[in-house]
Amino acid sequence: MSQDHNISPDEPLNEPLENETSTLAIHDAVMREAADPHEAFDPGPRWFYFFTVAALVIGSFYLGRHMGEFSLATHIGYLPPGVQAAAVTAAANGAAGEKAKPEVSGAAIFTSKCSACHQADGKGVPGAFPPLVASPFVLGDPVVTINIILHGLQGQIDVGGQTYNGLMPPWADQLSDAEIAAVVTHIRGNLGSNKASAVDEALVAKTRQQYADRKTPWTADELSQAAKKAEGKQDETSQSQATQGKATSGKATEGEASQDKASQDKAAPGDEKGKEKP
Repeated sequence: MSQDHNISPDEPLNEPLENETSTLAIHDAVMREAADPHEAFDPGPRWFYFFTVAALVIGSFYLGRHMGEFSLATHIGYLPPGVQAAAVTAAANGAAGEKAKPEVSGAAIFTSKCSACHQADGKGVPGAFPPLVASPFVLGDPVVTINIILHGLQGQIDVGGQTYNGLMPPWADQLSDAEIAAVVTHIRGNLGSNKASAVDEALVAKTRQQYADRKTPWTADELSQAAKKAEGKQDETSQSQATQGKATSGKATEGEASQDKASQDKAAPGDEKGKEKP
């Protein structure tokens, strides 16, 4: 070995010799370890939050100044001249807080409460749920239908030549008088071929009060007896009214007769005087 390759004890070992490449320098990039990953919350750019808050403030201020009111006044200019005055009145009433009573939809109540059993066409399910179309329980006395909805129906009934024996739950606690009147009117007059008269809220309220003490569902016999009882009371009322009418007319006739007699008595002395003059 030549003297050029002798290593002096004072020479550092980590420095490469002349014309020699350091192995550590070659592998330095490979040996360098990557930083350990860590979890952190990235708040995002601050300018984004600034512009979001500014947009909300400016937008709220603009809507508060230019939004106006939820009324018909905005569309009055687009209405025909004949209805503008009515629209102005309606807008004024709305601004004053006067709200019209919402109209109750009997069809909507029937769809949500009744169609699951009696079907959408009102023809029911043979042997399970009786039909409402052409049913005597629907087209007859409306009080019968109201009572069934208020207190329910149980036991055997015959409809359309078929026998049904089930239980209909009461709806007195779930439906108001207006809702019952609306659904009964829909069932009696708009369901299938039914064309019976409408029912008003007053009749439902009267029926509810009349049978307020009832706690069990009706049966077909009880409904028939209640209907006959109601008819008997109506007949008695009609007879009493007729009797009162006859009595009133009789008194009027007697009064007229007494007036005629008084007129004749007053006219009699004059006639006698007229006869004595010749």
